[in-house]
Amino acid sequence: MIELWTIPAADLLAAQDVGLIPWVPLTKFNDPPEPIFRECRQRIDRDAQDDEHDNLLAVTQVLAGLRYNEPKLLQILGGRKAMIKSPVLKEFIAENTRETLRKAISGFLVGRFGPTARRLQRALDLIEDESELEDLVKFAGSCSDVASF
Repeated sequence: MIELWTIPAADLLAAQDVGLIPWVPLTKFNDPPEPIFRECRQRIDRDAQDDEHDNLLAVTQVLAGLRYNEPKLLQILGGRKAMIKSPVLKEFIAENTRETLRKAISGFLVGRFGPTARRLQRALDLIEDESELEDLVKFAGSCSDVASF
């Protein structure tokens, strides 16, 4: 087992592998973290391919946040803007939104029409289109019974 916090940051930086950069904030270094964060950002900006850049910034922020809870430091890595740009996090947020909408629809229908409305959950789970789920939220409030939904 490798204890990441015992590995010198300089060793990971010397590897010249941009894929290792997200781990650097968790490694061992004696200097203040700001220069290390700046080095991480420069390496990602310089060496990451376009399709991996935003994800590397986001992952570096997530891992850095495990050790440092300082918004100023995370801002070096792009802050919230960089997180929002990450395709991986965008998909995570979208899936979370779809799941929240499905639960809202189901809960609303059960509240209006009773436990028999739970049988619709399987059908709701198959819907991936967020705008369709948003329309169903509205329809759940106006439909006359479970069958019409």
